[in-house]
Amino acid sequence: MAKRRVIHTAQAPEAIGPYSQGICCDHLIFTAGQIPLDPHTGKMVEGSFEDQVYQVLRVPLEFQ
Repeated sequence: MAKRRVIHTAQAPEAIGPYSQGICCDHLIFTAGQIPLDPHTGKMVEGSFEDQVYQVLRVPLEFQ
């Protein structure tokens, strides 16, 4: 049976609705509605698509 964990961390913006910041299930991470927001400045990360994807996934990947 797959182990499922809810991602909740102060290092990412709070969810603004009835959903979680993410779900880890075995080696998969499920997110929805995430934006490349820098939690320290409150501003969107600028740069390439890769830079923005890294910002969105950085916190869930460190959470594991």
